[in-house]
Amino acid sequence: ALETPEHHSPASPAMAPLPGVMPSAPSHGAAGAEVNLVPPVSAHTPTPPGAPANRSEQASVSLSFSRRQAVLDAGIAAARALRDPQLDGVEVAVHLLTFVNHWNLEQERLVLLCSQSLIRIKYNFLAQRVEKHTRIRLQDVESLTLGRVRLASQSLAAGLQTLSRGTTVARPGVRIVIRGEELKARERWNPLSIKMGQRRIIFCSHTENGDGIPLLDPLEKVEKFQDALQRTLAVLDGVQVTPVVSDIVLESIVGIPALIYNENRLGEWRARGSVAF
Repeated sequence: ALETPEHHSPASPAMAPLPGVMPSAPSHGAAGAEVNLVPPVSAHTPTPPGAPANRSEQASVSLSFSRRQAVLDAGIAAARALRDPQLDGVEVAVHLLTFVNHWNLEQERLVLLCSQSLIRIKYNFLAQRVEKHTRIRLQDVESLTLGRVRLASQSLAAGLQTLSRGTTVARPGVRIVIRGEELKARERWNPLSIKMGQRRIIFCSHTENGDGIPLLDPLEKVEKFQDALQRTLAVLDGVQVTPVVSDIVLESIVGIPALIYNENRLGEWRARGSVAF
């Protein structure tokens, strides 16, 4: 199998943040090569989910639940709890990124990078629980592309985006291709193709929230994820991947449903008036 199946987790109480900061000392992969660990995000003293620390911070509370410190700490702790030392090795880095699925829908995901695997986690920041996760063996990585994630110029969605914004949106990202049979053209353009979702994995940085709170560094910076992933693959025994720098084109003929979904940020857990989802 290219990926292990997505594992669904039952509802559980919110996990408390891990105390302190994990050490950033070098560790060793399967072949004894040194892996430089990226310092994980530090945990903070828990506060009620989403609540500002004081009145002066009230105005700067993000609409995104994932960017409220206590909620974020619980999510990071839940992500780290999924690591299996025998399957995954040691932790390298944890990130909060935008995952672009084979429908071109942008979805908020925690990503736990380890010395042997990468775990993509759908974490419900509102209910504070892991809903599902997918484990990808780094030994199965075939290629790595670093560049701007953008819509195909011939897609209708790209034209509509240009009309509404004056230009098409391109964000820094990374595409990971897993070993397997070569995809046919109709499979690359067909959103119903299961093979597309299994073989190609795309991450990019979060969209700027527009609520006055900048992206968290290194947690939400895809460039830091790129660096950590390249270093990890470079010391992994039996893996020879040379990163390619090129635009990452989202292959879609129409793409209007995805454009509506992404412009309204439906793949994130956000407060939307009196409703949060």
